[in-house]
Amino acid sequence: MQTAKTRNGSVEHPARGSPLGANKTGRPTRLAGLDSGVDAAATKSPTGRSPKVERRTTMSAEREKRRSPMKLSELESQLSQLQDELKKAKEQLHSSENSRKRALQEAEEARAQAAEASAQVRDSQAQLAELSSVEETRIFELRRLSQERDRSWQSELEAMQKQHEADSAALVAAMGEVHRLRVQLAAAARADRKQEAAEALATVDELRTKLTASEEAEAQARALHDECKQQLEASRATIDSLLTDGSKLMDSFSLVVTELEESRAKLKTLEEEVAETTSAKAAAGQRCNCSGSETAELRSALEDVEARFQEEKILSTVETQCAYELMDQIKVEADLRHGKLATALASAKSEVMFLKASLFDRESELRRAQVATKKLQDDARTNSTADELKAQLQGALQENGQLKLELQQYESEKVPVKSEADAAAEAAKKGETEAELRRLRVQAEQWRKAAETAMALLTVGKGGNGKILDRGESLDGGKYAGLYDELDDDAAAARKNGNVLRRISGMWKK
Repeated sequence: MQTAKTRNGSVEHPARGSPLGANKTGRPTRLAGLDSGVDAAATKSPTGRSPKVERRTTMSAEREKRRSPMKLSELESQLSQLQDELKKAKEQLHSSENSRKRALQEAEEARAQAAEASAQVRDSQAQLAELSSVEETRIFELRRLSQERDRSWQSELEAMQKQHEADSAALVAAMGEVHRLRVQLAAAARADRKQEAAEALATVDELRTKLTASEEAEAQARALHDECKQQLEASRATIDSLLTDGSKLMDSFSLVVTELEESRAKLKTLEEEVAETTSAKAAAGQRCNCSGSETAELRSALEDVEARFQEEKILSTVETQCAYELMDQIKVEADLRHGKLATALASAKSEVMFLKASLFDRESELRRAQVATKKLQDDARTNSTADELKAQLQGALQENGQLKLELQQYESEKVPVKSEADAAAEAAKKGETEAELRRLRVQAEQWRKAAETAMALLTVGKGGNGKILDRGESLDGGKYAGLYDELDDDAAAARKNGNVLRRISGMWKK
């Protein structure tokens, strides 16, 4: 009984407070012992027991029977828990077996790998020994080669040092030669520059002489122009004198016409008197004698008047012929002067073109000199004698600047001279010559028409008495008025040309 209790107690106690993980493996064995003890106690024959023991067993059985309804459920629950724990323990055991197998397998694999590694280590040690021996031989060979290379490099370095010393000596000699050549080049450049400067100065002097010659030619052209202008003024004066003589001649023509009219009136009165006195023969004879003497006187006076008229006509024709000859002479002289002015202008233009070409050549030479000076400046920067070269270059630049200023001054002087010469030539060509010729033609035409009108007045018959005064009035009021208007216009044009010439002279002075 006590053993059963103790066993039951031992069975109950671990079921209540045993941990799951630590007692899982021991519980199945205990339960197996308990079952075996109970079965053994039940199967024992009662003959082998004592009465006390039987009473105790009966009492314990009764107690067990009393307690069995209470503990059966607990035991069943514990049994189910134990079975679950058993399953879990079996699973864990199976997993531990698997892990053990895996561990064993891994250990076998590790042993195999260790064996392979040891074999590889042995192989690597053998290879290392071989490699160390090969490396030692290679290092020995490399040392030998490096020593040989060092010796060869040392010899090459010594040879290069010797070559460098020789090259440095040659370089020093070459630098000396270059310096000498630079000095010679600088001297040659200075000589060339001086020669070019002298040539430039000579060219400038030549251009100045040509400019003075062109100015002299222009002055001669101006003098010729002034002379032509004076001759035109003289021709104007002669034309004015001819106009005054013509007006005087027209006045004398009008006086002669009035005298002729008076003589004609007297003849008419005498004829009327002769017609009235024809009835008386005696008185008529005497009066005829008287009238014959008067008519003879009148005829002689008329012949004198006609003779004077013929003389005046001849004089007027001679004067008109002289005016035509003078006009032709003035025209020829104007053509000659125009030709001279044209040739002078052409020569001036050719000189100007030549001067332009020479100026362009000088500018190109100046540009070349500037390029040479720039090159000399670049050489002077690397030369030891930089100060001397700079001074020489400054002198050359100053000379070039002076040449530039002289060329610019010459150009500025050449432009107004050319413009003035062109303006004067054009003004002389288009302004005064054509205007004077046109005026001379108009005046000659007017003189011709006036002479024809005078001849028509003198040759008019008796029926033209009423037309004489009208034609005279038209001559006095129409022809001369237009002539004087044209003279005024020509005078205004001359004043305008004079203003233009004054402006040109002012520009030339500026």
